[in-house]
Amino acid sequence: MKRKTFLIVLVLISLAFLFLFPFAGTVSIPFSSLFEDSVKSKIFWDIRVPRVLGAFITGSILALAGMAFQSLFRNDLATPYTLGISSGSALGAVIAIKFITLSGTFHYSVIQVFSFTTALLTVIFLHLLTFKKRAESTYLLLLAGIAVNFTCTGAILFIQYIASGSESSRMVRWMMGSIDFIGYGSVFKLIPPLFFLLALLFYFHRDLDLISIDTEIAVSRGVNLAITEKAVFFVVSLAVAVTVANTGPIGFVGMIAPHIARKLIGREHRYLIPSSMMSGGILLLFSDTVARTIIPPSEIPVGVITAMSGGPFFIFILMRKGKNG
Repeated sequence: MKRKTFLIVLVLISLAFLFLFPFAGTVSIPFSSLFEDSVKSKIFWDIRVPRVLGAFITGSILALAGMAFQSLFRNDLATPYTLGISSGSALGAVIAIKFITLSGTFHYSVIQVFSFTTALLTVIFLHLLTFKKRAESTYLLLLAGIAVNFTCTGAILFIQYIASGSESSRMVRWMMGSIDFIGYGSVFKLIPPLFFLLALLFYFHRDLDLISIDTEIAVSRGVNLAITEKAVFFVVSLAVAVTVANTGPIGFVGMIAPHIARKLIGREHRYLIPSSMMSGGILLLFSDTVARTIIPPSEIPVGVITAMSGGPFFIFILMRKGKNG
């Protein structure tokens, strides 16, 4: 009963945030003007509502991805970026910025295509590295991901070094992560990854319960580790790739939100999945609202806010593990 109560509370908080936060901003928008043909109405429906929805969906995807990787690797510090997928995506973005000389909206779409493509290549490369090592696949996957992360980061630094000042500035701005959606196009791109991610995780929720305890126990209870691990790895990685291609890398949400959910709900995945999703959505939506209102009329990239709050949280988790270990 306690877990269901927490879920209801999270649903109510999510709905309240989704309703109230579009009203937050430098321009005051009264409720009475929402259905008028006015500038304020257009700001509300075409800018603020898509941004609020985009922030919630992005946070939900990152939190679900973090929860899945933490269960898969049995490591509470695992995140959607542990395997270098985010760095691979960022590498594609900086390549597009440096070597593809286009402008305007089409240029941004090219950045998204390059970002997603390199993230996809990273996922395929990691799979090819580890698929023959079934007994140690998750361990090797984690190590390979760390190596890929450092390699891509080095390549990004090199491209930044040879880039012009304006190109380097755009690279840094993209890699800070931002949810500056205008219109519903980017929001619609994020709905399918969220849907497929939720469907997959609910389908494998019992397997994830057992894998997060011990792989031998999971096998003894009839879990097909090869199928479960590959399915979760590929779908989660592709969802993260689509998300990062649209928003840039936004760190720590995938680590913090599942921890909050576990404290509230426990480790049973049929409850942990929806609570992680809503916790991530609430966390990123709140962070993005702070980012765009704290120093009006300018705004801070939301990745800066999540990094500033996530860093101390990461240290807190490490200290707790040290005490328990």
